[in-house]
Amino acid sequence: LQKMGVLDFAGGLVVEANSGVSALVLALIVGKRKDFKKTIMPPSSIALSIIGAGFLWVGWFGFNAGSAIASNNLASYVFLTTNIAASAGALSWMFAEWMSHKHPTMLGAASGAVAGLVGITPACGYVSVVSSLLIGIIAGIISWIGVSYVKYKFSYDDSLDVFGVHGLNGIFGILAVGLLATKSVSPKNGLLLGNFHTFFIEFLAIIIIIAYSALGTFLLAKLTSILTHGLRVSEEDEQKGLDIATHTEQGFDI
Repeated sequence: LQKMGVLDFAGGLVVEANSGVSALVLALIVGKRKDFKKTIMPPSSIALSIIGAGFLWVGWFGFNAGSAIASNNLASYVFLTTNIAASAGALSWMFAEWMSHKHPTMLGAASGAVAGLVGITPACGYVSVVSSLLIGIIAGIISWIGVSYVKYKFSYDDSLDVFGVHGLNGIFGILAVGLLATKSVSPKNGLLLGNFHTFFIEFLAIIIIIAYSALGTFLLAKLTSILTHGLRVSEEDEQKGLDIATHTEQGFDI
């Protein structure tokens, strides 16, 4: 794909789209938890979720800006576009919650920030600052729709919303490169600046990665299931929770 000219600055294809598609396939193979769609299943600790999102936000600068492979102007520029997209994603998710449920949540803000980080990952070194803001806003809304509606509409139990946050926005981020890339920071322009070929290559890359990840994950999951005793725990262990049933250690809350 790189030889074909695909643009992916920091891993939107190889990390985000790959992991998201794999997560969806595994969720479909393993199946739903017993109480899926019947009861609300919040994180065991909102405090730890927010702390984890903070670690991700800071660490993502190494992920994205570090992909410049130097401490230079490009790394600084990528640092900026990454932070703008994360902030915009957090705000757009909160705004969507506010419009829909009449109040925003901290978990939503954290999820939106991660959505913005994912969306900007492939584009952070190829698009303008204004485009990074737009990508973050759209990424937050995409993930909110994916997590709040798409998952329940198609009834797949993605417990940590890997597909809703990482998969959907890994795909969106790559397409955003094809649309919004600008030669002021990128090797070539995107579709909105008159270069259809850039968008075509990014679109083709997404199709290839989806097929590769879905097929590879399906085969590995089936092989693992055959070689072991299946991919699901018992219903009793599911109700206890794997902290207790498998690891014999109790989780904690803050």
